[in-house]
Amino acid sequence: MQHHFLKIFFTIVTFLTLSTVLQADELREIKQMMKQNISEVTTLIQDKSVAKEARDREIETIISPLFDFGLMGRLSLGKQTWKKISKEERKAFTELFKKRVRQSYMSKLDLYTDEVVVIDDPIKVKNRVHLPTHLMRKNEKRDVLYKFYKSKKSGWMIYDVDILGVSIIQTYRTQFSGILKKESFAALLEKLKSNENS
Repeated sequence: MQHHFLKIFFTIVTFLTLSTVLQADELREIKQMMKQNISEVTTLIQDKSVAKEARDREIETIISPLFDFGLMGRLSLGKQTWKKISKEERKAFTELFKKRVRQSYMSKLDLYTDEVVVIDDPIKVKNRVHLPTHLMRKNEKRDVLYKFYKSKKSGWMIYDVDILGVSIIQTYRTQFSGILKKESFAALLEKLKSNENS
């Protein structure tokens, strides 16, 4: 009986030890991945010999695989609205939302000057990971928090970003719910389309 108990005890200890090691490895992997991607993006921005259009295409190729735009869209729209709309409406919304977030991200990159990006250690928050980063310029410090979840198909992906303490998802959710209180879902899609073309 005692032997059986000790066997179970050591099995649990071994599992917990391995689990902790795996978590530490995953956290290092996330930090290294973001460090590499941010380095590639800043190098492209600083290279004035590359035309803006070509530069933006390269940057999109680097950053797009990091983001789960589908999940970001669902969270921004809200669970209740998502349930009510059709598959076709979900698809149309997700595509338009994806374009909007990309455009917003690219426009913010145009404001980049000579800031230094500092990446802190990732923080485990339940089954998610938060990666604090800071844009440093002289005496200024701007905080950006990337939030990751583990996708079954693609591994760790970003599902939200806090910029200066403000969540992108919460910002879009407020905008979208404000529109949907007064207008139809079709009207929301039209607004996203007009934003895409502007």
